[in-house]
Amino acid sequence: MADIFAMDGDIPEILEDPPPDRSLNYRVVEDDNIVDYDESEEDDSVVNELPLPIAIRQTRRNSTATSVPSSLDIDLLSKSFVSAASIKNSNSTSIPYKPKLSDFEPIKVLGKGSYGKVLLVREKSTGLLYAQKQMNKLTLIVDEGGIPSSIENENGKGSGSKINTVNYQRTLNERSILEMVSHPNIVKLYYAFQDNNKVYLILEYLSGGELFGHLSQLNYLNETHASYYIAQIILAIRYLHEKLNVIYRDLKPENCMLNASGNLVLTDFGLSKVSAKDSQNKSMIGTPQYMAPEVLKGESHNYLVDWWSLGCVAFDMLTGSPPFTGNNNKKIMDKIIQSKKFLKFPYYLSNDAKEFLRKVLQSNPDKRLDIDNDFETVKKLRFFRHVNWKQIEEEAHLGASSNVLPPILPLITDPILAENFDAEFTSMTFTPPSSVEKDILHVKGFSYINENYLEMIKSQTSLNSPEPTF
Repeated sequence: MADIFAMDGDIPEILEDPPPDRSLNYRVVEDDNIVDYDESEEDDSVVNELPLPIAIRQTRRNSTATSVPSSLDIDLLSKSFVSAASIKNSNSTSIPYKPKLSDFEPIKVLGKGSYGKVLLVREKSTGLLYAQKQMNKLTLIVDEGGIPSSIENENGKGSGSKINTVNYQRTLNERSILEMVSHPNIVKLYYAFQDNNKVYLILEYLSGGELFGHLSQLNYLNETHASYYIAQIILAIRYLHEKLNVIYRDLKPENCMLNASGNLVLTDFGLSKVSAKDSQNKSMIGTPQYMAPEVLKGESHNYLVDWWSLGCVAFDMLTGSPPFTGNNNKKIMDKIIQSKKFLKFPYYLSNDAKEFLRKVLQSNPDKRLDIDNDFETVKKLRFFRHVNWKQIEEEAHLGASSNVLPPILPLITDPILAENFDAEFTSMTFTPPSSVEKDILHVKGFSYINENYLEMIKSQTSLNSPEPTF
């Protein structure tokens, strides 16, 4: 990513368009192909524990959420998952299928964080591909402090472990929130299970990779293309707020993935929380460059923090870097808190883009654009004049495949190659699953099977459908 603005006395560098001969792993749709539509109580303050900010020119995946191990900077899956055992036994009275680690063959590493890894896996009985997000149970246990575990093992006996209640609850929160989700712009969960030393989420494989992995080759998106993806983020966040009462709290470039069609999908709900609209939260949580001022100041906050983060991500799409940067977290946070002084726009942004960014990057939450309540106003902004809101809303509501051609079409010669993921990860070797005789900590209520999805697969299978569409 290009460094757009001078920081702490540095001389600003003018962004140039990317060289025409640059090799891209996708193709960008030209503007001529886009129709122009008429405008008609987690008190875990962790300032001292914040990681160093990423350098602007580094790969964006390195930014890290604060206060807990990041739950995946690359959550993923494309073809839908269903066990052959479930299909075969659909008309029998046999014991319902329960997924286990040995049902999946590991192929490649897709991402890695302090929480663990995300692997591309193939379901052995069907050959379908998924992303397997796994977390070591040791991250849920504390050696000192904590509380004696009331969690029982599978034999009904207390494990005697002490648990990190914050990490434990967030692990359950992520699984529970993904269970509720049904939206084309939010990653899908098919299975959740555990063994003696890890918990696993079997997720949608998003074979298009990170949006910002593609963007790093372009430096930035033009406003027509950016508005398309910003609109999809808006639909996803409004769905979380309005339908599920969930505050996302970790909207950042690394959590914006592309599916095989090139549409944006939000991932990583490790920091998300079910919160009533009138609830006030005080946790300092998120990724520094994208955290709202009221969060950094330790003030009560609500859903509006997600719209601040949207402004930061939108700014990133349009310029190639977040609006507030620095060589340490204190400088970043100081600039965010004093955003009126430090928010500056590059010369090439249109007045339409600046208008939208100013509305969402208001340091005073009372003056910030509340997209939940002012959605109709947002749709009428000139910045979104190229977005066919009616069509993308209908598709989101019906869960149908998009008929709109996205700006970026990922190159996928074979999904199993994971071509759109960083070679630093995909070239990693992974350790074979270790055998642990005793359950470290049984996470009660973690197991999950997407029954509705399986029923759909069974009905399609009975009609001799060669492959499910979802």
